[in-house]
Amino acid sequence: MCGLQPILLISKGSNVMLTVNLWPSVGSTGQVVDIIYKTNHQPPDLPIAVVVKFNDYIGPSFSSKTPSLVPIVPVTMSVHNGNSIHERQQLPLKLAWALTIHKSQGITLHKSWIDIGKSEATLGLTYVAISRVRDLSSLVLEPMTFDRLQNIKKSNNLKYRKAEELRLQKIAEKTKKFFFKQ
Repeated sequence: MCGLQPILLISKGSNVMLTVNLWPSVGSTGQVVDIIYKTNHQPPDLPIAVVVKFNDYIGPSFSSKTPSLVPIVPVTMSVHNGNSIHERQQLPLKLAWALTIHKSQGITLHKSWIDIGKSEATLGLTYVAISRVRDLSSLVLEPMTFDRLQNIKKSNNLKYRKAEELRLQKIAEKTKKFFFKQ
């Protein structure tokens, strides 16, 4: 339902990921600092807001004492299915103790522990995984065999990619000759 979890079990200290792009400057992962309920309400009621500390957020903070605090409020998502409308109200968060390599694309992590698996399912995944941290001292890489890396060279995807790069390079050279021959 538009990325909203059916059930969300969180507590103070939980690592969470924002599932909706509320503000591009917020970042996508953070840690729950507080959960705010209406007076005389408690779990399993939906809170008014969950206060999350996003490490990379540099905008206004919910607290003047602690920077990077952002209140995340419940959102309502609607899906139209023929003649009916289905709605879900939930916090746009999910637990984020771990991320897939695909989910980590485009973000920079302060620290990372990576298990890239036994094979390269998609060309470039190893590079994406390793390049999420600023420096290698912030990275723990699960042991892998040398054969795993060697098999990347034998990959049909790599062969196709090299052939495609060669084809595009030839087209670029022809285009350059055509436009700059004068």
